[in-house]
Order: sequence, then structure tokens, then C-alpha cells
Amino acid sequence: MKLRGLLVGLALTGLASPARALAPELAPYAAYARGPAGQHLLASVREALCVAAGRCDSLRLVAPDWPAPPRPLFVTLAHGRRTRACLGSEQARGTLTETARRVAAEAMVADRRHAPVAAEELDSLRVLVAFTGGDQALSDPYAVDPMREGLRIETERGTVAFLPGEARTIAWALGEARRIGVLAAMADARFIRFEAVVLAGPAVLSTPRRSVSTSTPEVQP
Repeated sequence: MKLRGLLVGLALTGLASPARALAPELAPYAAYARGPAGQHLLASVREALCVAAGRCDSLRLVAPDWPAPPRPLFVTLAHGRRTRACLGSEQARGTLTETARRVAAEAMVADRRHAPVAAEELDSLRVLVAFTGGDQALSDPYAVDPMREGLRIETERGTVAFLPGEARTIAWALGEARRIGVLAAMADARFIRFEAVVLAGPAVLSTPRRSVSTSTPEVQP
């Protein structure tokens, strides 16, 4: 559901590896994700979760900024293939680090489909950060290959997005959109196919602590 510029979405994939070439606007993000910048971004998100959970006391880690014009960004917390919480932002909310931090902290409490995430849960969760692009409006959602492409469903009731690999079938995605109250009549919905670049790693810092070193952390995506 769309809430003040935020998208509630579902994301359980790892680093996206689509068979076809990425949309041009995502190519810089794919390069960003493959290099140290992506590792630093994951570390800054983990730190933000640690602070939001009261397990760390400051935000110090900074990732390189947007590698190209900002793209919609999702942060998901997942337990196995089950989404524990997910939230996204359509617009940049400052630098890339600032945007990812804010979305990550809000994801712990603002996904209205789930209870707030408790601090002790973080040790069992993965964190995924996704950038999306290559939007293409469709009349038929079944034209989407859910294992390789994302599907966004927009109605007057809100918006829900399924990243590549989350929805095993389009029928399941449509059912989930109905379950959370976004989708009613198919004729009233707008369906958008999109692509994603996704980074994944553990949801907590390698050694939870009250203060966080300013040195470059080891990242294990």
C-alpha cells in the first residue's frame, strides 16, 4: 500500500541476475552493487537497523552516493523466503545513505501487514536492498515472468510491488494484492512490469555492539 510516498513491497531475492540486459537507468546500479559501494550500502543499512532496534547508539557508516539519477529503493527484512517487513520509497530522501537509513528504520515498524520487528529478531533475518527501473505498463499481468521480472499493482487503494523471484506465480501475486486490500476489480488496476538490482546480506552487524567503529566493516552479502 502506498503511504506518504512509501511503497509496501515484498522482496525475497538475492542479487538480481536477469538473463537479458538491464534497463539503462539500472546499469550504474548493477555496477554499484557489484563493487565495494554496494557492500558499504549494506553496512550502512545494517547499522541503521541496529540503531533503530536500540542495539547501537550512533549512525557513522556512509556509502557512496547515488551512482546515477535516484531510483525507487526498497528495504526488506526476510526470514528464509518469508517477508518479515518491507518498505520502499519512490523518491530520494537525501543522499543514498540517508534514504536507505530512513527506509530501513521505518520498515521495522511501518509495514502495516506485519507486527513491528523486535530487536532480537534481527539476528535471524536477512536484509535486502533493491533499486528498480525499466517500468513498462501492461494490460495483462500474466505477461510478467515473476522469477525474472517485478510486478507493481496500482489502484486507488494503494500500491504493492513484488520484486523478481518473490511471487512464484502471478496468480499468487494477485491473490496477495487482494488479501492486503490493494486489488479489487482487475479492470480498475494498473499493472507495471519492472526490473530490479538487489543486494542481500545479514540484517545485523557481524558483532552487535553499542558503539560502531568508523572503519570500513567486513560485509558478507
